[in-house]
Amino acid sequence: MSSSVPRHDVIVVGSGLGGLTTAACLAACGRSVLVLEQHEMLGGCSQVFRRRKAWEFDVGVHYVGGCVPGSDGLIPTVLRGLGVEDRIAWSRMDDAGMDTVQLPEHAFRVPTSWEGLADNLAAAFPADADGLRRCVAHLRLIGEGFDRINDVPHAVGAMLPLARRPLELAQIVRGLEQPITALFARNGLSPQASAALVSLVHLHNTPPDRTPALLVAALLRHYFKAGAFFPTQGGQVLAANLTEVIRSHGGAVRTKARVRSIDVVAGRVTGVTLDEGERIAADVVVSNADAHRTFLDLVGPEHLKARTVRRIRRFERPHSIFSLYLAADIDLSATRPATNYVLHRRYDQQTTFDLMDRGRWDPDGWLAISSPTLKTGGVRHFGTPGHSSIEAFTTVPDDPAFWGGGDPYAGEDYEDRPAYQERKAEVEAVMLERTLEALPELRGHVVWQESATPQTHERYTLSRMPYGPLNSKEQIGPGRRLPVRTEIDGLYLAGASTVFLYGIAFTMRGGVGTASAIVGRDLMAAFHGGEVIADRAALPDHGPDWDPFFVCRRHAVKRGRARRDGEVVSAA
Repeated sequence: MSSSVPRHDVIVVGSGLGGLTTAACLAACGRSVLVLEQHEMLGGCSQVFRRRKAWEFDVGVHYVGGCVPGSDGLIPTVLRGLGVEDRIAWSRMDDAGMDTVQLPEHAFRVPTSWEGLADNLAAAFPADADGLRRCVAHLRLIGEGFDRINDVPHAVGAMLPLARRPLELAQIVRGLEQPITALFARNGLSPQASAALVSLVHLHNTPPDRTPALLVAALLRHYFKAGAFFPTQGGQVLAANLTEVIRSHGGAVRTKARVRSIDVVAGRVTGVTLDEGERIAADVVVSNADAHRTFLDLVGPEHLKARTVRRIRRFERPHSIFSLYLAADIDLSATRPATNYVLHRRYDQQTTFDLMDRGRWDPDGWLAISSPTLKTGGVRHFGTPGHSSIEAFTTVPDDPAFWGGGDPYAGEDYEDRPAYQERKAEVEAVMLERTLEALPELRGHVVWQESATPQTHERYTLSRMPYGPLNSKEQIGPGRRLPVRTEIDGLYLAGASTVFLYGIAFTMRGGVGTASAIVGRDLMAAFHGGEVIADRAALPDHGPDWDPFFVCRRHAVKRGRARRDGEVVSAA
């Protein structure tokens, strides 16, 4: 390799929160780190976008649990260990109803407590009250078992704190091995009451008959332990603070730098090659791309064991997400609480997934509405006063044929295809009408409207899996999800494809886990012990005009065209 090839200790491919957390930890530990992001904005699914200098929309940060300053929640602990906990403000959502669920003939609010959930469900479904209380009690037993480990069950060793609580351990194992529908059947729930409980985990996008009870319990406990929160300055604030840790500790970030390949020689990584041919050397590469992209596209099957290739190809992808973004010239927070809305037009939610398995879309499937304006109580850091931003999401097939063809990953056109435009307009129209039915005060006040398909998501993130692989029992837990250390020497994984699972809290925790594997030290244990590995004095000041949006942009590096492998001519 030519001496002109730049070298770093670690290259992180992708700037989702898993990758950025890994990079921030490694930079704080003294490693020379380079983050490469193909998009113009850092943050992956946590990024925001703005329109007409008037409205900001969050792509993937909707709400998180337990962000009480100084607490032992996953997110505060990670941020505190990196020296930035007090640099992020949180808005607390309505404890009386962080979610408002609307079913065909029933409605209830989801408070941030087990007791409140049981009471609200019993009031909404009186004929199923006893069975619902038993189900909630069972989920609580599983969920509070996680308090003993206060971690993602990413390894057998993580479960050791439960060794002296065999009942809780047995219930957790049973909760993983049996779908939530088995719990409903044991407690004699009606289809309507069963739908109410399934509705609470809509966004993980797994069919009810394959959703582990463990997943439902863990997600509810995540919010019930200390409340539900939203970053007051929007989701971009997380990526911005992690980026500042990286750069202030000698690391570098580059946007518009798409990686063509993770280079492997004789079973170990040697670096990466970018699309335009530029090579960058490193003894360690962390891939924040999804598992299929990492192994089958960036590394290549020729460098993997045959059983690994078979495993990755068997790794099931979930169906994808369609997003609708609206701006309105009224302030929703003036009349509504800080809640999300979850809408279902059918009780049999399994039908939605069965239809998609057959290549069809269900216009009556779940739809979630989340408004940063509501979640911050009208407090804004950007945009037109008195206006609101609204984001709605539903599940759709990710099959390119459903969308008229075109592969964004391969650079193929898709936006101008008539079949794509027709399908997009069809889904968008249904979502808009359902959103207006739920929030009727928006009628006549929508001043901006756009939407994003699975193709859009892939264009910006190179993946159609916002929540990682299908979150079924076959793909959750040690030996089922992928470990952060791979069979290729020097190659590590971060993000939702790993044993640390998906979501803001879990992927950030997973980033610490990946960094720990690289440095050979349990950084999460150090964080829980009060250690701050970052140099807080090195972090830049946050003045009154500090904007996380601009922290995460304009990191592109103009490079010359590669003449041949290993040699790059700098641009004049």
